Amino acid sequence: MDSNWRSAPVEIREGIRYLSAHFYPEGMMSRWSELKKLSFNAAKMIKLYSLQQVIEELEHFDFFKEYFKEEPLKDVKLPPSYVELFDGLIQDFKTANWKDNVATRFHMITEGVLATVGLKILNETSKNYGLNKFNEGIRTIIEDEARHVNFGFSLIENKEYAIKRIEELFPLAVRIVKEGKEKIEPMG
Repeated sequence: MDSNWRSAPVEIREGIRYLSAHFYPEGMMSRWSELKKLSFNAAKMIKLYSLQQVIEELEHFDFFKEYFKEEPLKDVKLPPSYVELFDGLIQDFKTANWKDNVATRFHMITEGVLATVGLKILNETSKNYGLNKFNEGIRTIIEDEARHVNFGFSLIENKEYAIKRIEELFPLAVRIVKEGKEKIEPMG
């Protein structure tokens, strides 16, 4: 944690912790413990960049876990829409067309829409408040996420289905943002 963490206003710290919990949902990890196994199994089938992406996601978890070890994220309440998004991801891995389902839900919506917006807010806020250690970690994650989105595009086999699915899932992304509005707004 940055030595000047506590000098940032409370609402800014709460906002950063709230958004960070979306990247490392510590309080809900047991609910989605199956995702790690499903991800590694899928990575074995896909090859290419897939295994590296899974490893990078785990490194992102490690960054947030380490940064917030003094103030663990396990107590941060995530919105019901976020839980719905990731409960759906587990189901997506179990479908016949799992590549398209995972690519649309995780790569396009979670990383392409939600993570991109969340990381932009975290990057700007941490810069504005001189949280240099946090900002350094966020910048690394931003670089990783760009590759993850591009990799997701390469997984899509049925583009028409993927477009329809993204249109179906996008309102869920909007709900996630709206349900966290009071935590996010103080950051700009």
